[in-house]
Amino acid sequence: MDDLRARVARLEERHGALALETTAVRHDLAGALHEEGHLAEAEAQYALAYEGFVRRFGAAHPFTLTCLNNLALVLRDRGRCDRALALLARVHEERAALYGPAHPLTLNAANNFLSVQVSKGELAAAAEQYPALLAACEQTFGPEDGTTGAVRRDHARVLRRLGRHQEAAGLLGAPTGWGIGPVLLGCARLLRYTGLFPVALTASRYGAELTLGTHRGGRTEFGPGRLLHDDDLGIRCEVVAPEDLEVPYEQALDLRESAGQVADAVGALGEHLAEADRTLGPGRLRVRVFVHHAHWPRLSDPPSLTVDRRLMSLRDRARHDRLMRTTPHHAAPATGRDGRLRSWLGSGGFSVCLADAPQVLVSTDIGLSARPAASPSEA
Repeated sequence: MDDLRARVARLEERHGALALETTAVRHDLAGALHEEGHLAEAEAQYALAYEGFVRRFGAAHPFTLTCLNNLALVLRDRGRCDRALALLARVHEERAALYGPAHPLTLNAANNFLSVQVSKGELAAAAEQYPALLAACEQTFGPEDGTTGAVRRDHARVLRRLGRHQEAAGLLGAPTGWGIGPVLLGCARLLRYTGLFPVALTASRYGAELTLGTHRGGRTEFGPGRLLHDDDLGIRCEVVAPEDLEVPYEQALDLRESAGQVADAVGALGEHLAEADRTLGPGRLRVRVFVHHAHWPRLSDPPSLTVDRRLMSLRDRARHDRLMRTTPHHAAPATGRDGRLRSWLGSGGFSVCLADAPQVLVSTDIGLSARPAASPSEA
């Protein structure tokens, strides 16, 4: 970057700030700045480069559109998604006019537009447009091309975030789901490996979404914003900083012991569910597990157990209702930032707080042969 800055300065002095020679190197400098995370300077250099390309070639020239596309991606990374979407829409329109709708550069602009929509949180709108982009990529590049595969995976990721797991699995040609036991065992291994505190975990036969919080006792250098994925088990993990939580804890706390206890409990539950899955048969065990607490890491408060009634048969619902009537518990409604009640599962489920829940301190690697496997009803 220092070399590129020096070259731009020399060319500005010799040819002027908007000369083509200066503009071309300035565009390279902006790309290097973007790659290294210097977003404000990258935006300024791309803006000057765009002005130079417009002056030399016009607003619809391929070089100008490439610069505008790259400027939009910097704006996306700076959180200015509305402006980025406007620029990318323009790039897509101009490239479609120049090359046609199925040209690789046109498809690149369309893909960038959808990536900004996803960054902005407009998942439903992006999900509606991904099928057309995927079909065009298959026609232009072929179904097995790496570019087509990347678009297919991005589409599936959006569908998963929308809760449309079966569509995502069908899109990737993958099995309809993973075994809930192996998914939980994978989560337990991840907790043990990182030593980070589990803020929230949602796991089912469609995979797991895990949020880990940093603290002083962490065993890795994973910082806030780090994303971890295990595609073999469908585990998607995000690392957050304490200040990003609604009820933040102090980052100086050492929570390794608590994290280890939760890892033990998750692993033990995973082993029981794996045995139940083998007993019932593949795909028959339909459960969803939540590990969440509104006030981590104040573990003296009772944990909550969330049950999704939509996954139960009518007979199982009746048996579960009888069990809950005989188990000491009290309702544990969750509240949002506005103080209003909110539900993890809408009208299809409920949460209860087990006031007298026993503490689970079970090792996942000691005494497994001596511990009897749970029956399907116990699991």
